[in-house]
Amino acid sequence: YIRKYRESTINTPVKDVNNIDLRCRTDKMNAKDTKNITIVAGEKFGLEFHEGDEDTSRFIEEEHRGPVLIYMAPLESNGEGDVWFKVFEGGYDPKTKKFYDELLMKSGGKMEFTIPEEIKGGNYIMRPEVIALHTADKKFKPGSMSYGAEFFPNCVQIKLISKGTLEPKGYPIPGIYKADDPGIFFNLWDKYDSYVIPGPPMYNADAGTPVDQQGGPPAGEGEPSVEEKPTVPTTPTNPDKPIVKPVVVKKPCQRKKKRRSYQ
Repeated sequence: YIRKYRESTINTPVKDVNNIDLRCRTDKMNAKDTKNITIVAGEKFGLEFHEGDEDTSRFIEEEHRGPVLIYMAPLESNGEGDVWFKVFEGGYDPKTKKFYDELLMKSGGKMEFTIPEEIKGGNYIMRPEVIALHTADKKFKPGSMSYGAEFFPNCVQIKLISKGTLEPKGYPIPGIYKADDPGIFFNLWDKYDSYVIPGPPMYNADAGTPVDQQGGPPAGEGEPSVEEKPTVPTTPTNPDKPIVKPVVVKKPCQRKKKRRSYQ
């Protein structure tokens, strides 16, 4: 279901907001090369973010803090043109002083997500993305990995079952970000109490929720468990709490980095 990476970019972020790789970080853009996974609008399914293909690999290095976003586009467009719309965004919470990807660090890279029921049914490309801000205090400089935010997009093909009729306004990728956007050019190492999530406005809020380390949903009254939603395949990571796993998002290079001070 995941569009295959070109070998040279498996664990490499996109740095240039105008690079075509910002779309899916792959040159395998033929829809026939990838199968579609069936998802029902309004029902929860799971996403897993890992550095590697293994379920046990970590999500991301601790210093790679930043937002998590999810975009969708009609499959027939193949991602070209003003077709991408945002269905989820998780930024910075001033109350907890945490970025959304820090919640996923605690959940083992797992989150639950719901595509709004109003979205028209059909075949789509879903594009989960993590933006790491540890080097975002300096604007992107061609040829350097030490300048600019790091973008980790992936694309998975889905068949959306929905009675909805809404076709949200679309935007181009690349084209949704600028190098000097406040959410792209950002000093993670300075004092801050707010953060502007980059990109176009989101269609619908509060669509995603991190899950706990064991793979179950967060505690809540009346919340259905993942195993009660058999509309998509599941891959158990715990025999008692299977996790839906339609996508594994590749993460940064696994080489060790020394924490640097940007003060």
